[in-house]
Amino acid sequence: MSSSKKEIIQPRSIRLEASTVCQLKCPSCPTATGQTGKKLGAGVLKFSDFKDIVDKNPRISKIELSNWGEIFLNKELLKIIKYAYKRNVALHANVNLNNVSDDVLKGLVKYKFQRITCSIDGASQETYSIYRVNGNFNQVIENIKAINKFKARYYSRFPVLIWQFVVFGHNEHEISKARKMAEDLNMKFRAKLSWEDMYTKPFSPIKDAQLVRRETGFGVATRDEFRAKYGKEYVLRHCCLKLWDSPQINYDGRVLGCPINFWDDYGNVLKDGLVPCLNNEKIVYAREMLMGKRESREDIPCAQCKVYKRMKENKDWFTDKDIKKDYTKSRTVIMLQNKILEYKLIKGTINRLVAVKRLLRNVILILQGKESMRFGLFLSVFRATGVKPGPRLANRVYPLQIPLTPDEKKGWKPYPIFRGFTKGLQDLSCHASVLTKESCPHPPHMHKEEELLLLLTGEVELLLPTIQASDGSQYRHLKSGQFVYYPSNFAHTLQTTSETPATYLMFKWHAGVKKKKSELAFRHFSMFHPEKDFEIKYGFTPRLVFEGPTAYLQKLHCHTSTLTPGAGYKPHADIYDVAIVILEGEVETLGERVGPYSVIFYAAGKLHGMQNPGTAVAKYIVFEFHTK
Repeated sequence: MSSSKKEIIQPRSIRLEASTVCQLKCPSCPTATGQTGKKLGAGVLKFSDFKDIVDKNPRISKIELSNWGEIFLNKELLKIIKYAYKRNVALHANVNLNNVSDDVLKGLVKYKFQRITCSIDGASQETYSIYRVNGNFNQVIENIKAINKFKARYYSRFPVLIWQFVVFGHNEHEISKARKMAEDLNMKFRAKLSWEDMYTKPFSPIKDAQLVRRETGFGVATRDEFRAKYGKEYVLRHCCLKLWDSPQINYDGRVLGCPINFWDDYGNVLKDGLVPCLNNEKIVYAREMLMGKRESREDIPCAQCKVYKRMKENKDWFTDKDIKKDYTKSRTVIMLQNKILEYKLIKGTINRLVAVKRLLRNVILILQGKESMRFGLFLSVFRATGVKPGPRLANRVYPLQIPLTPDEKKGWKPYPIFRGFTKGLQDLSCHASVLTKESCPHPPHMHKEEELLLLLTGEVELLLPTIQASDGSQYRHLKSGQFVYYPSNFAHTLQTTSETPATYLMFKWHAGVKKKKSELAFRHFSMFHPEKDFEIKYGFTPRLVFEGPTAYLQKLHCHTSTLTPGAGYKPHADIYDVAIVILEGEVETLGERVGPYSVIFYAAGKLHGMQNPGTAVAKYIVFEFHTK
């Protein structure tokens, strides 16, 4: 999606408020204080208006129904859900789930409401009701159980349920308990930092910052800490991007643009039409303000927003790279998923259909001169859809020269080494990175892939929010010559602590479908023990470091080896993929002679051998990826 004035903004997704009314009185919420009611009115979306917007805008395939109020207070909600299903529109919402009838609960499942995020800021009535004033914790849990019963009855995975826990000082002690309850209820768990002083004075400030840093997975306890640590705003910038990819619309048709604004609008879609409202002079000017291309103008809602004022103060403007293409599924894909194929079709098949469409669209853009020919343009399509991301990996040597040139401005610079698929792995990649002092490549994150991180030079601090050391810290110090294993969906990041930049290698893989939960937990290893602990013998001498099953592998095996001058082994083939990193000395393999830090890959079933042609002992570390 382009930010250009000449380009018509026609997103597939919108945010359409089903109700600005809420029965709870959350202290930090503008709805509870009456601010939104004064500007937006206290009302609900009419079914006739919802139908009108859906019918007149066939491109729209995803609608978020919530923002300032509780959708279940709209008496026409069931009709809205049913009609969205009929017209193949996916619905999402953030709710408090206190007051809802059995008919509506059943309708959420029967008509495949896609995703519901439940705001549950506690694991007991006593704690929950401190912020969710007038809320009934036990009733919320019963409603979730009812949804799960309907999901079982209709053999449906929809709606996907998410437990959102806004963290305060009064509830921080119940984060882990709530996470366990969410798991028992088949819900995803998401901790979230509070709005703090966004709308009112901060409510219930954090008490145990260390606990919150660990339990949330962010490594920070407040928005200020997040800003200082990662150099950007927590969540808020995503709200601004809604002006491009999912504009907020009030129940009466007024276009608010983003989910923060409630004091002004950009026109009315029920009177002027959706596309004209999303491309009028006022909203186009607002987008250009957010990109730093235009001066602030008082009639633009952004001019009154704290987020924009901070962007302006820091000159932290959006760029064309921030304005991402709209990859929301079309109504045709949703119809295939919900009605024709139900859930018997593997998710990956639908993703591949979407991938083909994206690929064709990118080809057309290149032919029209609107996009340049970039490999990454096509790679991103395949990465997002589960299609194999590169060539089948074959035996090869990848020399690596240390030191790598750092990016002094960004702090982190990756150097891709290889990426592709193998006989047993859908995606296997390796890259080197260089990280300058006190730099961090990203906030703590988790992903489906498993990883190995090998520190080649420098020292780093690993931030691991979900585990705790004996001293209560969520940090692990890593020195040159050490490495770690990250299981799938394990929160992590790192920061350089040494004066000189840290250089590390990362192996990353997945096999499409998880076999099970990884039995190998996060581990911290040394590549080689001191010389006194490792006797070097003539020839080839291996030493086991670890092995065990993971979510994608029957066994991940690691050993270190020494190879004395003149020694080696004859060509042979293994039934598993092998990755080797040379640590000291030189080896000759696949017709090439390579030294320290070089990476060697041997594909399963392919012949390979090795020998030491030098005068010094060669030391290297070996990883075996057993998929059968």
